[in-house]
Amino acid sequence: MRMRCAFLLPFLFVACSREQHPLAGNWTQVTADAKAGMTLEFEVGGARLNVHTAPAADGGHDHVHGTYTFDAATKQLTVQAPLLGAGKAEAWSGSLEGGKLQLSSPDGKLEFQHKEGDYHH
Repeated sequence: MRMRCAFLLPFLFVACSREQHPLAGNWTQVTADAKAGMTLEFEVGGARLNVHTAPAADGGHDHVHGTYTFDAATKQLTVQAPLLGAGKAEAWSGSLEGGKLQLSSPDGKLEFQHKEGDYHH
């Protein structure tokens, strides 16, 4: 029994600490037509970002990788990733406010809402 508890303790710590980070979980894009958009996954305790692009006509999607910085005190966020595809802006800035994440660049503005759990293919 002690061995099992000792084995599970690190996983419990990671699970608990992960949910305390304001960016933990999935962030789904809010679109004007309510169609599925991209999904953002932030590495908690790190700086990596994984983007699942909006679903294609066949239901598949691509992945874009980037980095981010987040200031928990000011809730300001910067993202380095081509969120709108190749040839578009890679530098995005924004904020987390009231459960909504807003990012902007010279190519436009994007809004995301928090969704519990991990992205599943």
